[in-house]
Amino acid sequence: MKKQLASVAILAFAIPLAAHAADLPVAPAYKAPAYAPAPVVTWMGCYLGGHAGGAWANVDMTDVGNAAGFAFAAAGTAGQTFSASNSAFFGGGQAGCNYQTGPLVFGIEGDLGWMGIKASALDPHTASNTTVGIGNGLYGDITGRVGFAAGPALIYAKGGWAFYNGRETFSTTSAAFISNSDVSTFNGYAVGGGIEYRLWSNWSAKLEYLHFGFASQTFNVLATGGTFPFNEKLNIDTVKVGLNYSFNWGGPVVARY
Repeated sequence: MKKQLASVAILAFAIPLAAHAADLPVAPAYKAPAYAPAPVVTWMGCYLGGHAGGAWANVDMTDVGNAAGFAFAAAGTAGQTFSASNSAFFGGGQAGCNYQTGPLVFGIEGDLGWMGIKASALDPHTASNTTVGIGNGLYGDITGRVGFAAGPALIYAKGGWAFYNGRETFSTTSAAFISNSDVSTFNGYAVGGGIEYRLWSNWSAKLEYLHFGFASQTFNVLATGGTFPFNEKLNIDTVKVGLNYSFNWGGPVVARY
């Protein structure tokens, strides 16, 4: 009988507690925030920019000789060669466009600027202090680019056509000298590569190496002994830094998962 009364008392006490618990607010279920894919840098689009750097030039020169087979240098021999080298600063601007498919980036780029090269040397066996060389001038190139995009970095190679219009330098104390013509614009190739890194928004910076190899050009020296041709062959190595502002087509790419 005592056990039955105890059970009734416990039940009478528990019923109000259960009713009170039913009135308590239910904690909301936890819901993880929606995943937003991070934007991926795109190199798609066109750009404009500027650059500056250092240039190392080497010019090989040949005292070809006149029709009679005599070099301009009094004690020299026709066909003798000599060279000069120099380092200089250069700078200019660039423009280009890129097309991207996956991590591969293809593009075309043009450079135009000024190169402060001045390199000259004595004509071997000269008796009249004859010096020949190359001066500063305008340069430019049109190259194709192919690169691999890795996050905000683009590693690329490039190559194409280039020109340099620096004029020849010629001086002599020879009494036989009359005048000399100008060397033609140097035409050749440019090849190299570099890395470009997206800094923020549409701005990117690059570090680039480029080699210019030009075909030889000829200028003529007129003297009392006839016309004396001189050939010049020019090679230039450059390292530059640049800054680009890109006009992206359609904004950033969104990664898909």
